[in-house]
Amino acid sequence: MTEERKCEICGKGFIPNKYRPNQSVCSSVECQYQRQLTNMAKWRGRNPNYFRYKETRDSSWRETCRSRSLEWRKKHKEYLKLYRDAHKERHRNYMRDYMREYRKRKGLDQGQAEKGE
Repeated sequence: MTEERKCEICGKGFIPNKYRPNQSVCSSVECQYQRQLTNMAKWRGRNPNYFRYKETRDSSWRETCRSRSLEWRKKHKEYLKLYRDAHKERHRNYMRDYMREYRKRKGLDQGQAEKGE
């Protein structure tokens, strides 16, 4: 039988899945989400130009991607609202942190941002 391990993200004990004996992160949704973000960041670090290939070859590529994205949004208008409703707390935390970073970059302090100055 497999022994209990500590999760690399939350530090709680867990028993690895029998099909993934080298599992290092527990099965909680938040830990799996953080694992995915970390893996994506590592992958982008190893492949920095992967998404830039078409940009350098074709000048209309960026506009094509933008129009395709806008089309998808038109067809799935309710998606973003449903997603935000389902992940309300995570989205709220993300936007709070994002705006704090944005204000730091722009040089706004908290008082100016609340007044709208």
